[in-house]
Amino acid sequence: MSSAGLFLRLALIVLLLSGAAESRAQSEVLVLGRVSDNPAAHYDRLRPLLDYVVERMADVGIREGRILMAPDAAAMASYLRQGQVDWVTETAGATLGLMERGGAEPLALSWRGGEQRYYSVFMARRDSGIASLDDLDGRTIAFQHPNSTSAYLVPAGVLLERGLSLAGLLSPLDRAPANRVGYAFTGDEANSVAWVHKRLVDVAAISNQNVEDLVQPIPRYRADLHIIGRSPDYPRALELVRGDLPEPIRQRLLEVLLESGDDPAARAALESFFRTDRFTPFTPETARQLERLGPMVARVRRELQ
Repeated sequence: MSSAGLFLRLALIVLLLSGAAESRAQSEVLVLGRVSDNPAAHYDRLRPLLDYVVERMADVGIREGRILMAPDAAAMASYLRQGQVDWVTETAGATLGLMERGGAEPLALSWRGGEQRYYSVFMARRDSGIASLDDLDGRTIAFQHPNSTSAYLVPAGVLLERGLSLAGLLSPLDRAPANRVGYAFTGDEANSVAWVHKRLVDVAAISNQNVEDLVQPIPRYRADLHIIGRSPDYPRALELVRGDLPEPIRQRLLEVLLESGDDPAARAALESFFRTDRFTPFTPETARQLERLGPMVARVRRELQ
């Protein structure tokens, strides 16, 4: 064999060994992903539970945990397809997109605020003359963020399903067209409640848990605001894994998450993890809820985004 041929064979062997070593190294790492426009804040929320989980997965070869943030759902779907992320925590609306475009598979339900499911509500001032969703033509509504399930995707979908047309506003001070519902984003559910109370908009779309946290504790809000409509129930949040995650890792991850709710050592990590109480298995009932939610969310993305 010529020296050139020998060199090529040796180079190929080095590349194959390097690839195998890299593959082994990667298999020892569990990567937790999150779509975020505030990576620093979300990193601090995710890290404690990831550390807790990794400490309990050595029996399936996991030695290290990493966090991978994505700026949007499209990027996270790409990470899932490429095997760059193993586990993602998301809301129901984002889950649908990651299942469709990223091949993600639901693993568990996250209980937050003591609930495994919640719903969206529409709040108006009692003196606004708005008694139901049928009174919203020509009025304005505050949504929280384009990625929010409870404070945009679901309530906007409810309005579209009722035959209402929506029009984006540059400012909450803009008037809505007479035959449409004008909408603006506030960036925060507390802002949405304040905007409707201060008459900047006519209605706020928030979750029922936000009513308990942001409206009921404040006497003037409680006295002046009322609910004029609500959505169907949907899952509070879900834990997803990439479709080709090795089965032993998938099963051990599920076991650790399910056991964490009864483990005092996990309490602080769960609280940090978006005020999670515990995890329970993904069920056929939850699958049906997502199936009902799918067309609604798809319509919002198709017609409004």
